[in-house]
Formats: sequence, structure tokens, C-alpha cells
Amino acid sequence: MNSRTKFPLAGALLVVIGTVHTALGIVVFVAGDQDVELTFWFTEFGVLATGFGIAMIALERALGYVPGTVLLALGVTTVFGLAFMPLSGFVTVLAPLGVAAFGWWRARNARVTA
Repeated sequence: MNSRTKFPLAGALLVVIGTVHTALGIVVFVAGDQDVELTFWFTEFGVLATGFGIAMIALERALGYVPGTVLLALGVTTVFGLAFMPLSGFVTVLAPLGVAAFGWWRARNARVTA
């Protein structure tokens, strides 16, 4: 595949966050420190973040940036999560969101000036 980006950073960051989230969910489940429901949702959001990150990698490689609609979905999810749990893993999602927003903004400006 001919990639339009050197390295799909935003998607890769989200995959790393999701992988760590999933691993921690499994560790907490095995340790038995939390309720089963809590560890389920913790692990589930890790798996979803990993899948979303893989999809973002494909978009970054194909388009050279993450489209605005995907940024909106990630942003709404992040704001929703931060509203209910301000000091949580949702804070880490601000990094890939910022990287992706910067890439989208840069690509948008390149299209406008061209």
C-alpha cells in the first residue's frame, strides 16, 4: 500500500492506549481487585480503542490525515468520558486526538492554498 504519511501517529497512539487498557483490564480481572462488571467495561473500551486506532491508521495511510467526522466521533467520545470520569484513561485520548486534529488542519490548509 502506498502510504500518504510517514507514520500514522494518531492511530498508533490510540492502538497503544487501547492495548495497555486491555492488558490492565485483564490484570485487574485476574487479580480480583474490582467488580467483574468494572473490569469488563475497562477491557471492552480497550478493545474498542484498539480497533478504532487500527481504523484510524488505515485512514491516515489512505488519505494522509484523519477525516473530520472521525475526529468528531473521537472527540465526542472523549468529552463524554471526561464528563463522567475526569481523572481516567480518557485523558490519554487527548494526545491522539490532538495529533489527528493537527494533521487534519494541516491537510485542510494545504487543500485551501492549492
